[in-house]
Amino acid sequence: MKRNKIALVVIFLLVAAGSFAQNLKPLKGISIMLDPGHGGTDPGAVGPTGLKESAVNLRVARYLRDLLRADGADVMMTREGDTSLSLGERVILADKHRPDLFVSIHHNASLKPVLKNRGEIYYNAIDHGLSRIVGRNMTDELIKLGFGDESIIVPAGFFVLRNNPSSSILTEGSYISIPAVEKGLKTGKALTNQAEALRRAIKESFKDGILRINMVIPEEPLKIDTSYFNLIFSANKNISRVHARLTPEKDMGFAFDKLPGVENVYRFYNTAPMVSGNYELQMTFTSTDGSYSARTRVKLQVSLPFAKSIIKPTAPFIAEGFKGRFPVEITLFDEQGKLNARSVPASLIYGETSSTQAVTAANGKTTLYLDLTGNEKQNVETSLIIDKKVVAKTDIAVKVPSRRYILGRLISSDGNGIQGARIKYAINSTTITGPDGHFYCDYPFIYGNVKLSIQPPPGYKTQDYWVRTAGELVTLPLVKLTPISAGLLGKRVAIMAPMSFDNLIRKLVKPLMAAGAEIVRLNLPENQRNPEYQAVLEANLQQNLDLIISFKREVAGSISVRHYHRGGKGKRLADALSFSLAAEQPPVIVKTAAGSDYEIGHTGATAVVISFPEQMPPDYPEKLIAHLARVLQTGY
Repeated sequence: MKRNKIALVVIFLLVAAGSFAQNLKPLKGISIMLDPGHGGTDPGAVGPTGLKESAVNLRVARYLRDLLRADGADVMMTREGDTSLSLGERVILADKHRPDLFVSIHHNASLKPVLKNRGEIYYNAIDHGLSRIVGRNMTDELIKLGFGDESIIVPAGFFVLRNNPSSSILTEGSYISIPAVEKGLKTGKALTNQAEALRRAIKESFKDGILRINMVIPEEPLKIDTSYFNLIFSANKNISRVHARLTPEKDMGFAFDKLPGVENVYRFYNTAPMVSGNYELQMTFTSTDGSYSARTRVKLQVSLPFAKSIIKPTAPFIAEGFKGRFPVEITLFDEQGKLNARSVPASLIYGETSSTQAVTAANGKTTLYLDLTGNEKQNVETSLIIDKKVVAKTDIAVKVPSRRYILGRLISSDGNGIQGARIKYAINSTTITGPDGHFYCDYPFIYGNVKLSIQPPPGYKTQDYWVRTAGELVTLPLVKLTPISAGLLGKRVAIMAPMSFDNLIRKLVKPLMAAGAEIVRLNLPENQRNPEYQAVLEANLQQNLDLIISFKREVAGSISVRHYHRGGKGKRLADALSFSLAAEQPPVIVKTAAGSDYEIGHTGATAVVISFPEQMPPDYPEKLIAHLARVLQTGY
């Protein structure tokens, strides 16, 4: 009995000691990377008397580092001194160490006079879990320690947030541009108070520990040869919810379940079939105790088997005596009968011993060429070989043409084929160019020459081309088309505007699309507070935007065009538009300046904001849109 009592006392003391140690080290096992903003040749904002933001950021980070280490956290710094570090290098460090939390420390300045101080916390807008929780707690703690009564939390797309693999936060502790605040930031008290506020918020955010996810992935990208995937993962807590997003976006459903007989091991899977392609799956997990995981990103490479693929000769038959390269279009399909968008080596076996090879484009299409001698008299048998298997067969007839035979190609100025052009010829005949710009048409012998009226896809000028013959049966024209705007062709332009602007926006969209630009429309609901937050999030989820134009209505006396404060393409566009409008009679005057609009600094694309005043001549918006379209077409 006595031994049992002693054992119970020992167990109690061990448990109490462990609990006491945990209270002393509440962040034990948590890794945090602190990123003092700016540094070296980049001072950041500068206060009224010359205080550099970079120096203040570093001092706060050092105080915070020591406080967090005292709480048991494993803390790393992106810079320890006054050194230059690019945004890309900061993200590379985060990617290398994969901390549980990344905190970029900054201090604000305004282009407009600001008298009231406040803290601003920006969290990764794509991360709805831990980043948002930490950001909300930081806002609360900054208010408690006197950093403004209006401190706010904002979903953001700063470079170090949107490209970060970890849960990430960017803090703007106060406005260094306010004289009284700058004076305070020269003292240790303000800096240590700020560090203490951030420390308290981080401790509160991790009070229930952290939900850790371990994906069982043998390699990345994860290679899948079926329409459905199964991802196995383990967790240190019970999972209640998984928030998942697939990019490029597909109409896809997901589900998860717990594997029987194994503690906290789960299966995550899709509930709708996938097609071939390269994807990124982003997942955030929630536990039953309410804690969140960091974002987990998995690259998927879906490669479905080939079936029902097509060999389609550009011309319906080979003209007898034809010598040269005869184009054949290849389109790959999967077992579902859907386009098998894969880039793979393909071989076309034709005739008795001839073959030709190429690699299909990412859309599963390509053009292969039969090198013909002119001696072919019988049908040419063709077989498409991929992965040593025959996936398609066809026979191409060889005939003596009964009409004049044209086998041509439309190309751009850089020699690439132009697909989807409509060509009218003879009287009422039409043909359309294939994937690499090849086309076939024929016309009666009675016509010595024929005009091709080319209606190209958006981005190119219409053109008439005369095919002139000297009696030959087969003509092989190569036609080069001229772009409407080399600066807009193939560019992706996002337009943010309220629905009430639609009639005006259509007048911009039409010429941009005609010039070959792809338009992404992002709505700004006028009755919603901060509608630009959602619009920017959608913009950052898009792939490779080149330009963002945001239209607003404001209480102002003139039209304003605002750009990123460091200039670059946005400033050039604003200046070119202002110069163009000045040629109007009477001139349309616009104000161009650096702006602090949310849209400008939170995406990777060039961004400008165009604001219209409530009162102005009724024709001014239409004039601005017309000039903007012309400026964009010139490449400004």
